[in-house]
Amino acid sequence: MYRARTVARLSLSPVQERTCFTNSSLFTRSFVIRRLPSQRPSNLVAGVPADQLSAQERTAIIIQELGQVHVQINEPEFRSFLHDVTAALNEGLEPSKDTVSLIDSLHDAFLERGRSALQGQIKYAYYGFLASQRFTKTNLHDQTKLADLRYPAEWYPNTRKIQRSIHLHVGPTNSGKTYHALQRLEQAKSGIYAGPLRLLAHEVYTRLNAKGKLCNLITGDERQFVEGEVSMSSCTVEMVPTDLAVDVAVIDEIQMIGHEERGWAWTEAVMGLRAKELHLCGEERTVPLIKELAAAMGDDLRVHHYKRLSPLKTMSASLRGNLNNLRKGDCVVAFSKVNIHKLKAEIEQTTRKRVAVIYGSLPPEIRAQQAALFNDQTNDYDILVASDAIGMGLNL
Repeated sequence: MYRARTVARLSLSPVQERTCFTNSSLFTRSFVIRRLPSQRPSNLVAGVPADQLSAQERTAIIIQELGQVHVQINEPEFRSFLHDVTAALNEGLEPSKDTVSLIDSLHDAFLERGRSALQGQIKYAYYGFLASQRFTKTNLHDQTKLADLRYPAEWYPNTRKIQRSIHLHVGPTNSGKTYHALQRLEQAKSGIYAGPLRLLAHEVYTRLNAKGKLCNLITGDERQFVEGEVSMSSCTVEMVPTDLAVDVAVIDEIQMIGHEERGWAWTEAVMGLRAKELHLCGEERTVPLIKELAAAMGDDLRVHHYKRLSPLKTMSASLRGNLNNLRKGDCVVAFSKVNIHKLKAEIEQTTRKRVAVIYGSLPPEIRAQQAALFNDQTNDYDILVASDAIGMGLNL
């Protein structure tokens, strides 16, 4: 309908006739509009904004506009439709189901964009009429059914044939929830891991292959396919194959199902993955939502709660601007790559200690390497400077 919308924006002068064509296979006929010189009703002041006119005054202008538009086509049904619209407006009758949509759109367009927008709405109604003429009742029924998004649980009929068992692992960071889910993945004959970051997908890909479980890596930026009979895949959530039947699937950071821009991918994975066991890992706040989704899909749900394995405490006093107060195992968080490297240089110069760095745009291999350097107690990388990338998927 893009071409149709483009054509409909043509401005027609009062005495000019324009013929508008569309190349779409649905619309092979021309639409001719002839504007006749108009006389504004005497009780309406020229230049008055539409929202300052009364409902009766706006209706009078719409009727006048309809009367000035002559559609030069051989569709008597559409002419009759416009006649019914005009009659309903003229006589103040209750509009029929067919005419109420155009009447409402004419009023809305007039209020939002003024009189010039009325012709566009009539054109759109004409295009809709032509489209409906080219579809059978069966086609229209199927299109309506496809456009019905009220029951998302029914979007994946092949998945609904499976009685899935959903395990929801919830708890704070460093509580072992993802560890337990991955343990179950390692025991399965076939499976999928889906994470929010390329780093996490790469980490699971490396881990599974190192343990002899052949695994492919599929992310938006990278594809690595292992030779042999591969039964595992590690993906970013957006790349999850919902048409693949597996024994176990793990979806990490399930709380991101509520993300404004990326939440659709978690929704699709939860509802569409054809896995006998589906393990979801994330925050406690997701429990009510997952319970509702599981009930709607007819899946069994078990919730596993975890507690943090290592304590996390807030310091009673700040560093007071003295970098020498930093101790082995401390992490300094900054929120730009420039500040991260600046802090790294300052800390190394002041304290004479080695500093590892982690931020989002680092390649996954480098991020994993820097995390390993910081975690290794036998080397001299005592301090970590990082962005908020450490808050997801890195155990430090």
